[in-house]
Amino acid sequence: MSPSDLDRRLGGPIGSHAAGGGVWRNPAPWAFGIATLLWLLALQRHALCRQPSPEEPVDAFIRLCYSDIPILYQTTSVGSGGWPYLDAAIEHPPLVGALIALAMLVSRGLGAEQVPGQSAAQLLSGAELFFLTTAVLLFLCLQAMVACHLLLGRGSAAGLATRPRGRFRSWDALLVAACPLVFTSGLVSWSLLGASLTSAALLAWALRHQRTSGVLLGLAVSAGIWPVLVLLSLWLLCRRAGQGRAWRRGAGAAALTWLACNLPLALATPDAWATVATTWRRQQADLGSLWYVLAQLGVALPALSVIVLLLMASWTAWVANLVRRAPRRPRVGQAAFLLVAGWLLVDKGYTPQQVLWLVPLVALARPCVRDWAVWTVAEMLYWWAVWAHLGGDSAPGDGGPDVVYLAAVVLRWGVLLWLVGQVARDVRRPWLDPVRGASVDDPVGGVLDHCPDASTAVGGRDTGRAAATGDVNRHSLQGVEDEEPQAHNSHPDHS
Repeated sequence: MSPSDLDRRLGGPIGSHAAGGGVWRNPAPWAFGIATLLWLLALQRHALCRQPSPEEPVDAFIRLCYSDIPILYQTTSVGSGGWPYLDAAIEHPPLVGALIALAMLVSRGLGAEQVPGQSAAQLLSGAELFFLTTAVLLFLCLQAMVACHLLLGRGSAAGLATRPRGRFRSWDALLVAACPLVFTSGLVSWSLLGASLTSAALLAWALRHQRTSGVLLGLAVSAGIWPVLVLLSLWLLCRRAGQGRAWRRGAGAAALTWLACNLPLALATPDAWATVATTWRRQQADLGSLWYVLAQLGVALPALSVIVLLLMASWTAWVANLVRRAPRRPRVGQAAFLLVAGWLLVDKGYTPQQVLWLVPLVALARPCVRDWAVWTVAEMLYWWAVWAHLGGDSAPGDGGPDVVYLAAVVLRWGVLLWLVGQVARDVRRPWLDPVRGASVDDPVGGVLDHCPDASTAVGGRDTGRAAATGDVNRHSLQGVEDEEPQAHNSHPDHS
């Protein structure tokens, strides 16, 4: 909901002599403040897992405060001063390893004893300092992501190349800053690092800095493989728009950055690097996936990796065909969301922290409060159910399947599939898109914004002029008006 929408509901638009600025109508302090409050609440919740002594263990599952961060410190040689990959065996991408090393150095400077042979109490104290240091670093990632989305949402500065110079911020950033999923999953692992870098890459692309976007995407892929799907979505859209040169600039920079991050590790410790690269192949049906539900019900599928790869390829082909045949070229946020969500739906596992991949993409693909709220509630129900399942609190006493947890998995999967359907409907019927209006094409598109298609024959329709001018076929609009008279909502341009 934009400020103009709120004005209308409260009695009309702002008067001609009223002040249009001020802190109350500026989303930036609200977004940063809410994100900060949410993070402090997350820290307070994780304080419940603080162990008073090594002899007094805490059940992190029942207290809903589990985190991989202190566990890694205590169960690997990181806690005794061992460097990631060189001394400590970790199954995380190189940039996450660099963040772990940075947190090690900072916590050591704050007094953590990172030496071999230390006592259990010293290790526990060091793990607490390491966790708090990592929490501060991830908080900076969260604030960077919020800052990016202030300039990426509706009415923002993402289209500076086609607008008068100025500063514009979007209220859509609140869908990221106020998302309860940051509270639930932000400190479970290091997933916020890749999400923030991907948001920064999309902002650079929106501002038409393709090489900078490629560098940031290369860093994001070095923190988690999933941002490759964002690069793939840009290729699908650039191919339709005839902007292959712009995409190659970004992709080349991404490839060189990824090599710069991975090649030293691959040369120094090839076994450790190979372990990171082959973790997925060795993985079995894991938490959060439909494959895990089937396994719990006694249905074992052979060659699961092959099945999942075939489904991922089929999903990618579906999205590619959707992009090619849509009456109007999809927006970058829509294509990226469809690819990432689809891969999470069919993957071997869908852990609670992986939902952070979708938080920025949902805000770009479908910034509708109702849909965002439905998806968020389903994810929070799953977050509660997975810890109850791992703690044994929801499992039946007879040793049978945990029906509560399995139902939460199915609900989460179904709601995400429903959200995919909502975005796909917006792609097929662009006049229903909550972002696009009479003069708005793709605020995150960069060179794709208001760019005509390379060919006028797309899906059997003449769409080149429509993509260039932002107009929608009159017959299509008339059809949707007959079906749903108030479905088309134009959002005012804040510039």
